[in-house]
Amino acid sequence: MNMQFQTKDLNGEAATASLPDSFIPQVSQADFNTCGINYPAPVSGNRPDAASGFEWTAKRVYDVFFSFCGLVLLSPLLALIAALLKIADGGDIFYRQTRVGRGGREFLIYKFRTMAPAAELAGPSVTKHGDARVTRIGRLLRKTKLDELPQLWNVLKGDMSLVGPRPEVPRYVRRYTPQQRAILRYRPGITDLASLCFRDEEALLSNADNLEEFYVQHCIPRKLRLNREYAERANLLSDTWIILQTVCPYWAGVLACYGIILAASYWLSYELIYDFAPPGLPAFQFGRELGVTLAWQLACLTWHRQCRGLLSYFSFLEARKVGAALGLAAAGLLAWSVADGGRPPLNVILINALLSFCVLSGFRVLLRQWRDRSAGEEDGPDDPPARVGIIGAGTAGARLALELLGSRRHGRRVVAFFDDDFHKWQKNIHGVPVAGMPECLIDGWTGKLDEVIIAMPGAPADRVREIEQLLRMTNLKFYTLSSPARFWDRFALCGASPDIRQPAACPA
Repeated sequence: MNMQFQTKDLNGEAATASLPDSFIPQVSQADFNTCGINYPAPVSGNRPDAASGFEWTAKRVYDVFFSFCGLVLLSPLLALIAALLKIADGGDIFYRQTRVGRGGREFLIYKFRTMAPAAELAGPSVTKHGDARVTRIGRLLRKTKLDELPQLWNVLKGDMSLVGPRPEVPRYVRRYTPQQRAILRYRPGITDLASLCFRDEEALLSNADNLEEFYVQHCIPRKLRLNREYAERANLLSDTWIILQTVCPYWAGVLACYGIILAASYWLSYELIYDFAPPGLPAFQFGRELGVTLAWQLACLTWHRQCRGLLSYFSFLEARKVGAALGLAAAGLLAWSVADGGRPPLNVILINALLSFCVLSGFRVLLRQWRDRSAGEEDGPDDPPARVGIIGAGTAGARLALELLGSRRHGRRVVAFFDDDFHKWQKNIHGVPVAGMPECLIDGWTGKLDEVIIAMPGAPADRVREIEQLLRMTNLKFYTLSSPARFWDRFALCGASPDIRQPAACPA
């Protein structure tokens, strides 16, 4: 009995394959050929094409060295997590699952258990935000990626690499197209480029009604394409950068930037107050004052949701939030100064609050100008009727959303962005969340939106047509914005404007 399925290949084209239901990839070349698949022979290492034996050996030495050091140095943390999991419900510490590795060889992957015992029998293998099967400790482990640490043992054994395509379960691999099976040339890894893109995968899938089907049809093809593109140019330096990005999430990088700017502003405040000749201050006392000041300011900025937004998107709305956060921090520091005998000085606190706001806002304005200049797009404002989703979180989409946020005269509000750029997923632009890729609209969003605007004037025509075809599967009105200038003024007239292509209906 053969199973027919249809998915998209690495180039985004639809492809159909027929595989036996009993088929599970094995190392043997003959096994692949009997299934009618021209699968290339397995290779060792993660660079099968034009890569020297030295590069493969260097990567293996890199993996063994850092996985061994990680297991040794992190052993106290591993023991603590194991104890907490055992105390919590008395279940197993580790979760073991069969995955498909290089050359189609199956192996057991190890993770810290994050779900209730026998959870795989109560639902799909994929989870989304709020899944009741995930334990409280498990949510923390998943959020911090600590549940993946036992895979250092898989790396040491040679089943996996530190950086490489994430291995999938056999039943998902059975649905790969012949082109997608090329990814099985590479040794799977703990992290990869797709892991960074889909860091908040559970939130990305939170609105999907058919969770597993959406994951297989839309997420897996994107992951495979990203991993293939990365594998073709991967080296030890880029692998190290992937690991650093995995360990340090986006919000931590934002807080680090803020911390450096705010620390420089505090030091400069002292210099300005005392005309660049400040009195001698013990290093411990200055460090204490600086630490408390930074803690207050960063906490207030985080409370005002300034650690998740994209730094290069800055408007009056963001400036107001930054000002409110730093003002609140200044009020707290003034109270602390009064209670602590005037340290730090009140004038330093006030000057620092003003200087921090100016420097931080100036930094983000510069990033915005750099983004606008590099984008090179002709943009304009945009307005939705009731609830609007904008496909395209670039300069055009952001300015359209900003126009709507600043004016209610159009009677429309932006609910969410959808964009192909994974760097923007699960971030906020002008306070509006980027829900994920455009394909997310198909499953779970049709009841939350009234209109969709495709604001991708610089996108390839094939990609725009593909998105329009997806939107026709829904009952949503949608508009393709080819030239953003004066879009809403023309749209309000409901006339035949060259700026709008294929409208589903003219809103009342």
